[in-house]
Amino acid sequence: MFRRPGRLAVLLAAVLVAGLVSAGSFAVARDKEDHHSDHGKGSGQRCDARCSGKHFSAWDEEWLMMSIQGDRFEIQGGNLAQQKGSSQAVRDLGAVLVKDHTESLADAVELAQRLGIDVPSGPSPSQQWELRTVASFSGRDFDRRYADLEVQDHVQDISEARDEAGKGCNKDVRHTAKDDIPVLQKHLELAQHALNGVI
Repeated sequence: MFRRPGRLAVLLAAVLVAGLVSAGSFAVARDKEDHHSDHGKGSGQRCDARCSGKHFSAWDEEWLMMSIQGDRFEIQGGNLAQQKGSSQAVRDLGAVLVKDHTESLADAVELAQRLGIDVPSGPSPSQQWELRTVASFSGRDFDRRYADLEVQDHVQDISEARDEAGKGCNKDVRHTAKDDIPVLQKHLELAQHALNGVI
């Protein structure tokens, strides 16, 4: 019901703009470094051979920033679920999300600071709106809307993490995305269980 605007669409637009802006410099660099021109053919990775160590692509940067915003969203939402949830499953879901996303946030912030990537201070505007909307309900209505939001959110998060893990540029960002996937899958199962209990 509260389907967030496609973060992937925003991400793809950002990557496209970054690609258009830097296309000229990449063309010059490729002329000078022909041995990089075949790197990644068929691999689907969104980078070239120069993206290693402390280097990262616009895609990596956007994914990491969205991950941090997502952690902050889940922590706030989890606290809300513990306060307003009428079912034990929803309150338990909130507690797990706060714990796991607090750990994830610490790791993601440390990585972003090490790479020199801006650290978002809160959830995205659309996520803030989602939290305000869900918070306006109470009882079983709150439980149903919150659990449904978490199911949809985690389906999207898993898809984006898989994409970064498989096609990202920076090995540390890719590794972070890969490590997130099993935790996000556990959250999805808990959210589906909570939703099943209130529909």
